[in-house]
Amino acid sequence: MKTISCLSPEKLLAAGAAVVALVVSGGKILAAEDLKLRPGISFTQDIDSGFPIVATDIDNASIDPTMPTIIFFGAACDLNTNRQAKRLVDIYHKIPKGQVKFIVIDVDHPANDDARKLIKTYYNPPGKTGYIPFEVILDKSGKAVWSQIGEVEISVIKGQLDKVI
Repeated sequence: MKTISCLSPEKLLAAGAAVVALVVSGGKILAAEDLKLRPGISFTQDIDSGFPIVATDIDNASIDPTMPTIIFFGAACDLNTNRQAKRLVDIYHKIPKGQVKFIVIDVDHPANDDARKLIKTYYNPPGKTGYIPFEVILDKSGKAVWSQIGEVEISVIKGQLDKVI
């Protein structure tokens, strides 16, 4: 019997890889993974080198109500966002993988409806104006337990994350 597939070998391989990733992760695909700073960003000038963080699955902005989450709101061409992005990437590498979900949102160019919903809910709720950088920590039930506008030291954020892990 001959099997006919409508998918190209590349698409079949990608689908297989997605299934393996889902199985290996125990059914949870985390948001931004492998966070890194974009090459060429400046920590001394407001120059546009693009959004300061690059990652795999950076567009995944869905909340996992069973996992503590940190949401980072920022924008390209912003010195403060760049410096805070460096801190977030440093924190990402200090926390054991799978303990905290990292969501990274460019407020000027939200990736999808989930990102727009998070902007409306946390960053720019009715009656308030959003400032960047801005970070929110959600506990395991999805409740916002800490937020801060501006640059925040690594020790402060790590301390807040430790409370919800």
